[in-house]
Formats: sequence, structure tokens, C-alpha cells
Amino acid sequence: MTISVEISASVALKISKVGEDTYPATEAGPLFGLDVASEPAEDKRHTSIKVSHAFQFPPSYANDEIFSFRASNVKYQNDLLAKLRDTKVGVKHLGWFLTTNGGRFVSQSLIEAIISQQNQNLTENRDSTPVVVLVFDTLKSMDGLLSLRAFKLSESFVRAWKSDERFVSKNLYENRLTYRNIFEEVPLKIRNSHLSNLKLQELSPGFEEDSCLELTGATLASMNLTVDNLAETVDVFNHTLGNLNYYQRNLSRELVKINQWKQQIRQQNEEKLKKDPNAKLTETENDWHRHFRLPIQPSKYDNLVTSGLINSYCNSLETDGSIEQVKIAGIEECN
Repeated sequence: MTISVEISASVALKISKVGEDTYPATEAGPLFGLDVASEPAEDKRHTSIKVSHAFQFPPSYANDEIFSFRASNVKYQNDLLAKLRDTKVGVKHLGWFLTTNGGRFVSQSLIEAIISQQNQNLTENRDSTPVVVLVFDTLKSMDGLLSLRAFKLSESFVRAWKSDERFVSKNLYENRLTYRNIFEEVPLKIRNSHLSNLKLQELSPGFEEDSCLELTGATLASMNLTVDNLAETVDVFNHTLGNLNYYQRNLSRELVKINQWKQQIRQQNEEKLKKDPNAKLTETENDWHRHFRLPIQPSKYDNLVTSGLINSYCNSLETDGSIEQVKIAGIEECN
């Protein structure tokens, strides 16, 4: 099933206003609206998610990272939905919006909130529509360009989450899950009402004659913040990687012991059979598990999410770097 997201202009403006008012802090809030399946004559497997309302979570003074789905936010979200339905507004909860700085939005709390909401929708309403997340980058939007993107959890990640052995090497390989495809970007469209479009056509934009390309805009500040966040996340990645390396070292030591034990048992059994071909063997090589226990393979969930966040930072730097490179090339041509 393919999906697309359509939001009203008022929702886009509200999210950008929240990001501007709370910068440099990050905020989040629930999204409400409807999901509309396409007509049978068009595409049976396409769903358009139409967001009509967005609300900011109440301010919190707790030290939360990127996104928090605490009990108070859940209650606030449910109360909003009940009030909207009391006013005869036929909407449902579709997901959340996040305001970020430097492309930072991937987190375990966000992933687990999405999984929980999708399971709840499927259990209570038999609704399999994916939960979406709108990500607004405040720093990138300070140059006058709206940086608003829509994401959903990929099918590969959902399958890996539902597996019996979550996020071990075999599980990741079977579901073709990597840090690059934890989230999947969804096409996003901003919709204006007809009256708004008519008013915009009447307005004539005015430009100053001396307007020129801004070379010291928010892009540089965004890159500096992204680099700082990237360095911090790499430290976290190295810590989780150390845990995985510790498991690999323990596994290697145990495998060496097991192979030595198997070789010893094989030699003993060969000597016993030479003396008496009808002798009964008390142990075989397959009985190694009675004497040894392999270390439990750790989950790669933390490592996967951290790698996804690093990938998000790198993509953000690549985009911002290309913008600055174009500006530098323009200056060189002018000189």
C-alpha cells in the first residue's frame, strides 16, 4: 500500500510558528485528520492521509531527547480527540509533528510510540494505515524555505519488530533492514483553500531592487549544530559498538573451547572404537551444549537507531554543503 500526506496551509503555518517560537528547543504535538482510500478505478492500494488539525503538546521542563510520549501527553492527545469529536468534527489521530534542528528526529521513543499507536489502531479499529510523522527543521527554514517532510516506519522495520528474535543479525538480514531504511519518506503536499488561492493571485509580490543572495544565512548555523550533534551521536555509537564487540570476543573464545572439546571427544571415541568396535559411546561431538553455553546475541536495536540518526545528520550536511558550494561558485564567477 502506498500513501501520501496532504496538509492544509494552516497546519503548515502552525507547525512553523511552533518551531520559530520555541527555537532552539524542540517541540512535538499530535496530528488529526482523515485517511481517504483512492477510488477503485484509480488505485486500490493508495491512501491519502489528510491532516487538518495540529496541536502542540503542553510545555515540559523535563530533559527529554527529541520526542517524549509520557502519560500526560497521551492524556492531552486523547482529550483533544474527544473534544474534536464532541464538536462533530470527524477526525482521528494520524501521527505527530516534530520541530528539529539539524535533521535530528530519529529516536527510540519516537519509534516505540509509532509502533504502539499502529498496534492500537489495528487492535481497536482494524485500521492498518501507517502512523506518519511531520518533521519541521527550524534552522533550515530561517532562510525563507519551508523545510517540512513526512515520514513513516518502513515495512522492513515493522517486520523486524514483529519477529521473535528482534534485531539480531539473522533478523536484520532476512528483513533487509539497515540504518538507511528505518524510516521511509512519504510524498507531502500542502493544500490551500480556494479562497486562499484567489487571494494569493491578487497579491503582487514586491522585491527590493538591491536584493541579493544572502551568504550568511541560517545554513551555516544549521551545519554547525549538525556537526556538534553528529560528534555527540558518534560517541554514543562507539559505546554501543563496544558492547557488540564484547559479545563477538566472548563468542570467539567459546567457539575455540567448543572446537577443542569436540576434537578431544573425537579422539577419545576413535581410540575407544579401535579397542572395541561395539563399545557404546557416552558422548559425541553433538553433546557440546551440555558443557558449554554460547553468549546470548545482543539486540542491534540501539546500534541501528543510532546509525540511522548519524545517517540523517550526514544527509543534512550533504544537502547544506551543496547549497554553500553553489554560493561559493557564484561568488567566484562574480569576481
